Amino acid sequence: MLRTLGAALIIAATGSMGLRGVLALRKRTAVLEGLIASLQIMESEICSRMAPMREVLEQLTREAPAPVRGLYRRAYGGLEALGRCSFFTVWKMAVEKSRELDLRAEEEQTLTDLGLSLGRYDVREQAEAIGRAERRLEAALAKAEEERARDSKLHAFFGIASGIFAVIILL
Repeated sequence: MLRTLGAALIIAATGSMGLRGVLALRKRTAVLEGLIASLQIMESEICSRMAPMREVLEQLTREAPAPVRGLYRRAYGGLEALGRCSFFTVWKMAVEKSRELDLRAEEEQTLTDLGLSLGRYDVREQAEAIGRAERRLEAALAKAEEERARDSKLHAFFGIASGIFAVIILL
């Protein structure tokens, strides 16, 4: 009885590690989808309403998808430092502090580069910069979805299989 319970606990523990890998893959796609959706909102607000960045960031703190809302909160909160530093610096710090997004280096660089154009140039140039960032993030999303489709079952299988293997060795 005790051996069976121990074996079940080992398999459950290693299975949960595999599940954690599956959830990380899903979170990555959700974050990228959220970033793309929020950039579309940003582009719409800048191009159609010609809204200033302060209003755009304030709106995104409320309307951006949940996984990326913190990025816009940090950027909006950092606007108090304008005058002492540039908007680019505020934006870059917000991107760097958004570790919960688990962005890869090239995705983080895409967002950082976007800050060079936001609120600085005319509407057309800002729209082009946002469009470039969207395209890069869409490519990253396609890659992430491919990885998720390929690796989700692998993570789950190895989690459970390693537990079964450990149980066989211990028994």
